[in-house]
Amino acid sequence: MIRYRKNKDSEKNNETKIDYEKILNGLSNRCDMLQKLIDTIPDYIYIKDKKNRFVMVNSAMANFHRKKPEDFIGKTDFDFAPKEMAKEYSRDDNWIIKNKEPIIDKSEKLIRSGKELWVSCSKIPWYDRNGKIMGTMGISRDITRRKQSEDDLLSNEKNLFDSLMNNIPESIFYKDLNSRFVRINRACAKKHEIKNPEDAIGKTDFDFFSEEHAKQAYEDEQKIIRTGKPIVDLEEKETFKDKEDKWASTTKMPWYDRNKNIIGIFGITRDITSRKVIENKLEREVSFMKALMERTPDSIYFKDRDSRFVLVNKALAENFSIKNPEDAIGKTDFDFFSEEHAKQAYKDEQKVIKTGRPIIGFEEKETFKDKPDRWVFTSKLPWYDKNNNIIGIFGITRDITEKKKSEERIKYLSFHDTLTGLYNRAYFDEELKRLDTVRQLPITIVMGDINGLKMINDAYGHEKGDRFLRKIADILKDTFRKEDIVSRWGGDEFIAILPRTREKDTKSIIKRIKELCCERTTADIPLSIAIGISSKKSPQEDMNIVLKEAEDRMYKNKLSESRSTNELVISSLKENLKKTEHNGGKHGDKMQRYALAIGKRLNLSDAKLDELKLVMDLHNIGKLALADEIISKPGRLTEEEWKIIKKLPEIGYRIAESSMVLKPISEAILSHNEWYNGEGYPRGVRGEDIPILSRISFVVNSYEAMITDRPYRKKMTVKDVIKEIKRCGGTQFDPKIVKIFLEILEKNTPR
Repeated sequence: MIRYRKNKDSEKNNETKIDYEKILNGLSNRCDMLQKLIDTIPDYIYIKDKKNRFVMVNSAMANFHRKKPEDFIGKTDFDFAPKEMAKEYSRDDNWIIKNKEPIIDKSEKLIRSGKELWVSCSKIPWYDRNGKIMGTMGISRDITRRKQSEDDLLSNEKNLFDSLMNNIPESIFYKDLNSRFVRINRACAKKHEIKNPEDAIGKTDFDFFSEEHAKQAYEDEQKIIRTGKPIVDLEEKETFKDKEDKWASTTKMPWYDRNKNIIGIFGITRDITSRKVIENKLEREVSFMKALMERTPDSIYFKDRDSRFVLVNKALAENFSIKNPEDAIGKTDFDFFSEEHAKQAYKDEQKVIKTGRPIIGFEEKETFKDKPDRWVFTSKLPWYDKNNNIIGIFGITRDITEKKKSEERIKYLSFHDTLTGLYNRAYFDEELKRLDTVRQLPITIVMGDINGLKMINDAYGHEKGDRFLRKIADILKDTFRKEDIVSRWGGDEFIAILPRTREKDTKSIIKRIKELCCERTTADIPLSIAIGISSKKSPQEDMNIVLKEAEDRMYKNKLSESRSTNELVISSLKENLKKTEHNGGKHGDKMQRYALAIGKRLNLSDAKLDELKLVMDLHNIGKLALADEIISKPGRLTEEEWKIIKKLPEIGYRIAESSMVLKPISEAILSHNEWYNGEGYPRGVRGEDIPILSRISFVVNSYEAMITDRPYRKKMTVKDVIKEIKRCGGTQFDPKIVKIFLEILEKNTPR
């Protein structure tokens, strides 16, 4: 058993020995194959131990150094490469062994016989089967041609970059992490007034710009460095220390190294000062245009060649009753104005477009479809494009309606009498010259003079006198024809020119005037006018003689009508005066009989007795000019009111003087309130110097006043009145007249 077992073990050992040899042969074959493969590869392959000694190199690497592979075993890079290069190789190998990390695709320079070669080298740690690091393994590929191509490309790029930096008109700059200049181009150097761009290296914006601008630039650049976010096309105002400010468009970007780390910023700045000036100018023009279009009260508009609105301003939109000016675009004048006005506007605008000739300062009346017309001052001009082609028209229209009204008013006032609305003397003279032609013959002149105007002015005041004038003027307007020229000739005179009218044809007009005066007469204002007419029948007649003849006839008629006219006016005055009396004039007839009885006892003539009647009726005629408040005042009069009362006799005197009928009693009216002892008013005359009619009227009217209730006192008894009159005889009243009056009273008083 044991022997047998030994044989078995021996057989087994023989078999193991045979297998091991096979494995070794196989490994040897594989190593040979691997070596052949490594030697066949053109890349440089090597293995180093932990002391950086070569353990293996392939044929390509040995051939590069013109050595055999076995010449490298046990040696280092210091035996084959320059010292500095060998140091760098050794540092890399030691770093890989220490950190157990590879270096991939590192470009390294090799030198052989003084000739440089470049290789791309990858080095990795070399481990044994137990994972223990044994050294390094490396493979290097000759990239000399590629490197040369890259260098050539870089050289070209550098030349291109340098050319760009030196010739581009924009300022280009590079800055480090502290915003210090690293490089600038020629344009940037010129901007900062530096001869050599290299002189800017190490400087900052604080060396060139104002502190404010430099601070802002620094903050912007530091933000880019922190965030990596660029600033693109920033329009900024560059302010300098000692020169004029500039506008620039600036772009600043983060500057990265090959490892994608930000190492600073680079930027490009374009001078846009000229553009900014143009933009500012354009902005101002746009602002001016906007202000003009939005705020000017004038209407501004642009139209195309077909007279369609392209642009209108706010004022025109409001005139068209449009809220939004854009709503007018594409429309025409036919959408807003009357057809007649729109047609004329279109015709004018097409002429401007056709001829290029503007319409300047044209006054026209704009007529609308559904609102009042207006007068405007219009200018229309050709609208040119940049190639000087007419592409439409633009216009400006100013509303001159109020101005036109003012002009018409001024024109009206220059030709019309402001009080009556009739033509004035100046217009009459011009029209007389114009119409004094053969074609207008016969020409009839009608001249009129208002009766009693002065008396009405004096009695009632000029306000009522003006009403009198207007009433007569209205009658003349209603009577004469449209083609007749009716004018106010003077204060109370009127004149009319009747072209192509015979004298006999005028009589119906005169008759109608007289009829209307009667119809429109009131108790306050009795209307009456004296009229004279004359006609020019042949060219040889002198118009001045015709005028004189009409005037003479008018005055002749005025004289013949004066008495009846005066009586009419006086009657009106009496009626109005009664309204001012406190008793309504109910004692008037009785007092007049007392006065006439006194006059007869004094042997006055019949003419004087007639005058006495008038004095009794009109002695207080001045009261017509007195305010109702004073007439009806219940209490005592103030000092100022008394001053007014004392002027009434003078007013009455002027009224009487203006009337041919009343003139004989004007002195009696003036002296009515004079006292016999000279203490009366207004002149302070005394005794026999006071007209007899005044002395009689004063006594009788004083009696009438005392027996009548007044607003400020009750009436007195007859007995007390007689007693008062006796007491005042010789002071206030003429004693002789007092004696006669009391005798008459006693005789007429029932017992």
